[in-house]
Amino acid sequence: MLQPFTQKKALIILLLVIGFLFITWSIFYTSQERTEPTWVEYVVRLFLFPLQKATNSIVNFAVNTWETIGSLARLHRENHELREELVRLELKLAQLEGLKAENDRLREVAGFRTGSDIPLLPAEVIGRSPSPWMETLIIDKGEKDGLARNMPVISKEGLVGRLFRVGPDFSEVILLTDSRDGNSMSGVIERTRDLVYIYGYSSGRKGYCLVRPSDLDVDIQVGDKILTSGASLHFPRNILVGVVQEVRDHDDVFAREALMKPVVNFSRLEYVFVITE
Repeated sequence: MLQPFTQKKALIILLLVIGFLFITWSIFYTSQERTEPTWVEYVVRLFLFPLQKATNSIVNFAVNTWETIGSLARLHRENHELREELVRLELKLAQLEGLKAENDRLREVAGFRTGSDIPLLPAEVIGRSPSPWMETLIIDKGEKDGLARNMPVISKEGLVGRLFRVGPDFSEVILLTDSRDGNSMSGVIERTRDLVYIYGYSSGRKGYCLVRPSDLDVDIQVGDKILTSGASLHFPRNILVGVVQEVRDHDDVFAREALMKPVVNFSRLEYVFVITE
């Protein structure tokens, strides 16, 4: 029963001894100086060459892939940094353009103030009334600057309104277009010098004023410019107020009226002038 196992064991030992002797002989033989490879080396190289080539290709592919991934990561990081720098530069450019525009506006304000004989105090618009029934502005000047109620307010385009409430360091300006009772003034038609009365208007045409002739024979036409008159209670004369856009004829001559659009765009006002005398 044990004989076949013993024979297999002896055969394995024999093969191991032969293999060891073959390897020892191969090492000894190939270590000698020679000009040509042995047939053993040739056979080994023949079988190992495809494996070496495949291994080398895999290693090169892995190295190239790793370098490519590293390059893409570096490019992505540089692209992100460049985008951030572009945003910072665009923001800085926008700030510089805003400062330039503000500087230009201030130059206009200074030039307008210098070229006028009327004593003017420049003020910045810092707020607007949110109410749909009241049309007012808030400016950054008040009692500390010598302002008082009902002082006229103008811009370089024309008349804005008058001071309605005055605080220590701010004031509320009631605009020409505000339709509250008492917000009216007299004016003249530039073409004829006829006297008219101007009121805030609130019947569906926000931002307009109502103009009514002072007499039956007053001739008012579309396109007429309306100026402040010498009879105004609060305003100096000959300041441009607005332009007539529509004339409403009526069978009753006492009911004739016109719609006037102010020359000042109140929604875009940033600086105004308060007439201090």
